[in-house]
Amino acid sequence: MSDDLNMAEKFKRGCISVLVGAVAIYCAVGVIESIWPTLALILGIAGVIVLVVGAVMLYQKIRSGW
Repeated sequence: MSDDLNMAEKFKRGCISVLVGAVAIYCAVGVIESIWPTLALILGIAGVIVLVVGAVMLYQKIRSGW
């Protein structure tokens, strides 16, 4: 009989764990949705800067010889 209780307790804990995980994912998605435009802008600016710096370095390398 205690084995059945143990199994029921394990099932209950598993269900609670899944519920807590779902709530955590829901909250994380909400935070990401709220900061997404700012994050995209920052990443876009960083990408443009990296492209410009890379192009300048490539131009200098080609001009001075390998």
